[in-house]
Amino acid sequence: MKVVQDLELRIDETSAMPIYLQLTGAIKSAVSEGRLRPGDILPSERLLVDQLSIARGTARKALQLLLEEGVLVRKQGSGTFVAPHVRQSLPLLESFSEMAEATGGKAKSELVAFVRRPATRDEHKTLELAGADHEIVELTRLRKINDVAVSLQIAIVPADLLHSIEELGESLYLHLESKGTPVIRAVQHFSAALAEEGLVKRLHIGRNEPLLLVTRTGFTHDNRPVEYTRTWCINEYYDFSVELHRK
Repeated sequence: MKVVQDLELRIDETSAMPIYLQLTGAIKSAVSEGRLRPGDILPSERLLVDQLSIARGTARKALQLLLEEGVLVRKQGSGTFVAPHVRQSLPLLESFSEMAEATGGKAKSELVAFVRRPATRDEHKTLELAGADHEIVELTRLRKINDVAVSLQIAIVPADLLHSIEELGESLYLHLESKGTPVIRAVQHFSAALAEEGLVKRLHIGRNEPLLLVTRTGFTHDNRPVEYTRTWCINEYYDFSVELHRK
């Protein structure tokens, strides 16, 4: 994250538009024009007041409106910063990296664990694995946009598709594509979850904070399942939309 001290915001005191709406519009423009990037920390209320010669209540009202709209997010001890957003228009199938780039952010993954182990009974069934002793790789990563943690993901793939962590770049989907097993279809489920201790520490959120749990099974050619992922998403950073049609 970087602290942005001077945004070159302008307030027109002769305008009929309320000053707090001018400020919200100026900050939104800075975001859309790329002068403010996801994860950038905004100047404090006091600094905005000094720079723009406005009342503190006006600055507070503008920031509160942007917080309510999801443009900004506030974390205790970290300040107020531009919210990263992961937007997915279903049924478009995209990797995390592709979704991040589509919203002007840069995807980054922090490796939490890489485990090679025998598959459980449920994993055998989900991935349609042959043989009772078939192994899988369990890949746990903290997903970030512009260094802001937005989700924690556990991905399960057959061990023959990922021999070592050195093979994997930023995108699991690109790796699977290089193996000749691209994910071309997926079934995705959404459910509510509460943050437990491990998620609290990794995502820097409060215990029992509501999260969105996204469960996905990805299929390659011949309808073969090649990935099973569970992703715990911080709600304010994710936006899924789907187009519906009436019969």
